[in-house]
Parts: sequence; structure tokens; C-alpha cells
Amino acid sequence: MEEVKEYIANSFWGAEDLGFSFSAAEGRSGGILTLWRTRTVSIISSFRGTCYLGTKVNWKNGVYYIVNVYSPYSLIFKRGLWAELLEMKQGFSDGEWIIGGEFNAVKRRNERVGSSIDSNASERREFADFIEGIGLVDVPCKGKIFSWYSGDGRAKSRIDRLLVSDAIVSIWGVVGQLISTRYVSDHFPVWLDIDKEDWGPKLFKFNNEWFSNNDFVSFIEKEWKELEVSGRGDYVLKEKFRLIKDKMKWWNREVFDKIDLEVEEGVRDLNISDDMDVMEVGFE
Repeated sequence: MEEVKEYIANSFWGAEDLGFSFSAAEGRSGGILTLWRTRTVSIISSFRGTCYLGTKVNWKNGVYYIVNVYSPYSLIFKRGLWAELLEMKQGFSDGEWIIGGEFNAVKRRNERVGSSIDSNASERREFADFIEGIGLVDVPCKGKIFSWYSGDGRAKSRIDRLLVSDAIVSIWGVVGQLISTRYVSDHFPVWLDIDKEDWGPKLFKFNNEWFSNNDFVSFIEKEWKELEVSGRGDYVLKEKFRLIKDKMKWWNREVFDKIDLEVEEGVRDLNISDDMDVMEVGFE
């Protein structure tokens, strides 16, 4: 598509105060469209390059660089895109950054399943190094794992993601990336999941009775080792504590409470049986 009319942009997002920027398709890569609300977002400048469209905005007295990415498939061109984004990010430090879209790459092998054209280990390592080098956070996914499915559903991967500044995670209260429901596209929308309420430090009630279960400590050790979080050390530690807390809540609900429930049901069955015996004796 060479041009986007206002009515086309409006069909994606039916807001009266719609603003948009568009970058035409290049080769096999599709066009890129960025939308915003003009009542709440002030555009400072816009910029574009090979396979990305950027906008510098003022929102709620903060300056943000929003970069919409549609990465090429070729690793050579991906390297060029990564290098350009790194250089641009290093050159502009007067705002916070969000870089998102289709990166056409995965960080880990388990982020791509069923594809006959699997990404090699070198590409995965280079992509992970790019995320680490650009100094942005790849917030863990919540809900679905994969953002793209093939037509027959056999191949799937997480080639779409959002990379955000540490400050955005803290100030906005970002708690994860949410892969939502797809409609026409074979890609799923990816949202930042934000906890808007400031409740202060969240308390976590630890139950000492958990130690009475022989599997509890080994469960925690296993889950902790399997957690994969990227970013600065303080962020990684904070996120791992948050994620392990969710695991402990799940274990308490699905394992510990079920054991208690089985005990309660056993006691109740025993009481019912005792009552029946009493009744039988009484009727005799």
C-alpha cells in the first residue's frame, strides 16, 4: 500500500480525535501505520527508516519515542535494522522509549514451534544481544505465549513483542505483555498490561504450613531456576520475585489447598459414615 487515507486509518480505530503516521511498504515488507489520539498526545516530530516508523510525542508531561517495527526476514537486513535502532536510541536520551512490532526473530528456541524454517541459535543469540544492548526491557508475557500462528495452526512463534524503558515499567506500573485475541490477521495484538492503581507495596502472606509439604522447597527451587527475565539486575530480581510469588499462589491453590480439601472431604465422609452407622443402629 502506497498511501493511507484518513477513512482507512479510522476503520482501524474509530476515534474522532485520530492522528496517524504511515510508512509505505518496501519490497516484501508491509506498510507500517501508527495511530494516536490528538486530544491527549502532542506530536513533537516523526522519523522513519528501513522497516520502522518512529514518533516522538509528549504525553502527560512526559516525552516518549514510539517506534513501530516491521522487520525483514533476512538476517542480514535484521542486523542492519538492529544496528540502526541501537544508534538512534543512543543518540536521543531526552525521553523514554517503546520499540514494538514484528521483529521476525525469537530470543529462545521455545518461542518458535512447528516451523520448518527454524531460526538458528546464532540469530537467537544476536537478537537477545540486541535487546540487552539497547537497554530496554522485554517484559514477560501474560496469557498466550505465541503472537503468530500459521493458517493450519501447526506453526507458531513469538515474533511480535514490545521493548520498553525501565522507567516506563516503574512509572506506568507495567506488569506484563498481554497477547490478545486476533481477528483477521495471522498475528495477535500485543498490549502492555498496566496496573493503574497505586496501592503501595503489595503484601504477600507467606504460610509457614507450606513447609509441611515435602514437595514445596523442591517446587520453588525448580520454578526459580526456570524463570527467564531480561534487563538490568535490579529489574530482573524484582520480576523474578513477582513471578515466583504467582507460582506460589498457584501451588497453594492447586496443590496445598487440594490436599487440605481432600482431608476435609475424608473427614466429612467419615462423619457421614459414622452418622449412617448410628442411624442403622438406631433403626435396629
